[in-house]
Amino acid sequence: MSIVKRNNDLRPFYSSLLDDFIWPYGETTEQRRLPALNVKENEKTLTLELQVPGMNKDDIKLEYKDGYLTISCEKREEKEEKDKDQKFLRKEFSSVSFHRTVELPEDKYNVGKAEASYKDGILEITMPKNEEKSKISRTIQVK
Repeated sequence: MSIVKRNNDLRPFYSSLLDDFIWPYGETTEQRRLPALNVKENEKTLTLELQVPGMNKDDIKLEYKDGYLTISCEKREEKEEKDKDQKFLRKEFSSVSFHRTVELPEDKYNVGKAEASYKDGILEITMPKNEEKSKISRTIQVK
């Protein structure tokens, strides 16, 4: 049995085949659970937009280490209804979490000056790009 590495997780090959058979729209189970990601880049900045509706900004965690930005979120909810005798009629709880990692090389992006905002279910992370150093080209004489 061969092993396929997907989303930081080792899974048997047949498992991904089953995913593709059940969900034939080109996405794996892991991809359906990840928030949509837009990447915008111009000469001066890089902007990442993630669609994470229903979260609070306190549920979102951003960590940068060794050239990788990890965006994670965890939200837990518990709801309950009781009758007049304080007996449970209904109790529900849910948990939603994800993590997504994006490579951001330190020589290209200034992550130290990154800013993040969350509004209307969209997490936006913007950071300036580092200036590209011009490549030196010259002829060296042999003496």
